[in-house]
Amino acid sequence: MVLNYANPRASLTYSQATRRVDRTRINTLFINHRRELADYVGRQLNDRDLAADFVQETFIRFMEHGDTLPAESCRAFLYSTVRHLVIDHVRALRRRKTDAVPTEDLVHIVDDRPCAEDVMAARERIRQIAALLDDLPQLTRRIFVLNRVTGLSYRVVAARLHVSESTVQKHLATVLRHLLLHLPC
Repeated sequence: MVLNYANPRASLTYSQATRRVDRTRINTLFINHRRELADYVGRQLNDRDLAADFVQETFIRFMEHGDTLPAESCRAFLYSTVRHLVIDHVRALRRRKTDAVPTEDLVHIVDDRPCAEDVMAARERIRQIAALLDDLPQLTRRIFVLNRVTGLSYRVVAARLHVSESTVQKHLATVLRHLLLHLPC
């Protein structure tokens, strides 16, 4: 059997990998260790197809580091790599795993979304505030929006508009007084 170099998860292309690793060496290692690695992963995961994928990925990673390994370390590298792939796979499965919840337990979950009436009331309140803000001078509106809507501090608003912090405070007091006087409760 010949190594399948066309793995879409590979970080190196076939030509890049073959420039770094002696093809005879990698083919010999593949022929000698493919089956035992696949059996090892197959016993761990009970999935022969996934085992074949992990063996391919292991050899791709070997090709990436093949020049730096002495011959006596190759088998250990292959087993270490495939073991880490299995561990990563099991961890990913555990993260995705969800437990079944009985339907009667779902009844007690409270929907924290606002009801339609609350949404409509909030939208109407925003329209009222916007209409009241239109009655004010442009600088006063800008100061209100920058401070209360955007969340900028008095100092930043003052610097941005080239006014003093005291001016910002006075304009905000004007807006708030105007809103309190004209907004229905």
